[in-house]
Amino acid sequence: MRWFLYAISLFYIAFGCCSIFYTNETKNIVKSIFSNIDQKILSVLPFIFGILFVFSASTTRIPWLFRLIGLMAVIEGMVFFFISKDMYDKFMDWYLSSLSDQTYRLSGILGLIFGAAILSWIL
Repeated sequence: MRWFLYAISLFYIAFGCCSIFYTNETKNIVKSIFSNIDQKILSVLPFIFGILFVFSASTTRIPWLFRLIGLMAVIEGMVFFFISKDMYDKFMDWYLSSLSDQTYRLSGILGLIFGAAILSWIL
């Protein structure tokens, strides 16, 4: 399961760099992706990634942290699956429209740090 951790860490690093350097373009790409995908289909992604994080935790130096991250992702997927369409639309509108550029850059910095940390914690 190391391949999953390498792939997800490189994705976080790439997305973090794009969020820092190309904020408006990244925001528009994320908005176009999330606005065109159905809520139920989108909720499956964090659920699957959470399961993969839990299974790949044994290949890391800090397995409890990866199990916790995986558990939180599974819970997020379940919440997005079971909440009402109105509440989901309000959350997506808040996330995609009302956050400032500095907030997106901060999320990019955190993604960059998280991706580098995952790379350093793989055994």
